[in-house]
Amino acid sequence: MVVDFPTETMSLYRSARSVLAAMIALAGCGERVGEYLPVSAIARGGFVSDERRVAEMHGRKVWLWGFVDQGNLYGDAEVKRVLGEWWSGQGADPDHWRFDLKSRADHPVGRSFAVFVPNDPGRKDLLERFVADARARRVTKVFVTGRLFTFRAPTQILDRTGLYLQLRSSQDIRLDPPAGDWESDGAGIVSNAYCR
Repeated sequence: MVVDFPTETMSLYRSARSVLAAMIALAGCGERVGEYLPVSAIARGGFVSDERRVAEMHGRKVWLWGFVDQGNLYGDAEVKRVLGEWWSGQGADPDHWRFDLKSRADHPVGRSFAVFVPNDPGRKDLLERFVADARARRVTKVFVTGRLFTFRAPTQILDRTGLYLQLRSSQDIRLDPPAGDWESDGAGIVSNAYCR
């Protein structure tokens, strides 16, 4: 049986589909992208959400994707020069710069955890991208590879577990999804093969 929908119905369907695809691209789908696990699978608000899973990952190499917390960018005087008003202060270690990683693009500043990156030649390009996105009010989605560590993080109400990532170099930060994980559906809409 062949159904012939009116042009208006098909136009509305295509518009709704385009909006949905844009929302998924902006907010992320919460699914694995290649070997990259979403930050939301292990953390919420900067604290561990799945104690058992993270205990297995402690000290091990992990692949995560999430969003740069543009209100938490730290580093030395050179980092301050690049970031300008987006610089949050000196980092804890003079040999590393730091940004914080959020699980959701719409989380407020501070609902994130630290990612420590050695000072190396790739730093300036990444920082310029982070600050350009911040000034344009765009989110920066990143794919990072590093060692995951946890620590006891007491709060006023209960003890939580904090976490941070230690990267080997700026090369461990990707701004584009891994090749082969994103595909076109033929209608010009790019979708993530892992978000179905």
